[in-house]
Amino acid sequence: MKLTEPQARVLSYLARRKEDDGPPSGPEISKALGHPSYWAAGKLSSLERRGLVERLGTSFFGGNCYRITPAGRNALDKENAP
Repeated sequence: MKLTEPQARVLSYLARRKEDDGPPSGPEISKALGHPSYWAAGKLSSLERRGLVERLGTSFFGGNCYRITPAGRNALDKENAP
């Protein structure tokens, strides 16, 4: 299961997040990675369809919140393997 570079960046960001920080929304992910607030939306949808991220609900501001799944961690590990 090949990841695009932007998908891998989103997964890497989610993998680095601490659970105590709460799940980030799509716009938060976009801004943290230096892009406009809408940038991560398509990547997250694709990753969710593939079972690599999980939607957890909405933030106070109405954005969907996400976390990486075990399958997403596995895909990221495979992507980073030599």
